Amino acid sequence: MIQPRSEKRKYTRVEPDLAEPVEVHLMGSTLIDVLKAKDISLGGIGIIAPHHFDAWDMNQSIEVLVALPGELSDFLARGQIKQIGNKSKESGIYGVQFTAIGPKGKRDLQVYINRMIRAKRKI
Repeated sequence: MIQPRSEKRKYTRVEPDLAEPVEVHLMGSTLIDVLKAKDISLGGIGIIAPHHFDAWDMNQSIEVLVALPGELSDFLARGQIKQIGNKSKESGIYGVQFTAIGPKGKRDLQVYINRMIRAKRKI
């Protein structure tokens, strides 16, 4: 009998609805970019970048403005870019690991995550 694969992630990830995307504004000393979230959790956010962060110091701390859809407030967080997937010539899959989020941002993000779970968008 095959045992189910255990999930190693600490936080539940959800996939945003394409009709109501979650926008991610990355702000650092060498880059400002606006992308859409591939997935999001209280621990971080996954993005597909149409380019590469080759000039970016992956150990650098960045500010992230996350724009949640609907009446939920945008929130600022601090984070660190991590490459999590393979690069192609056109794009790369990256994650931003949150290192700090304010209490209001955490509450609104949890409300959003709960909505996406109810909408069967849990990954």
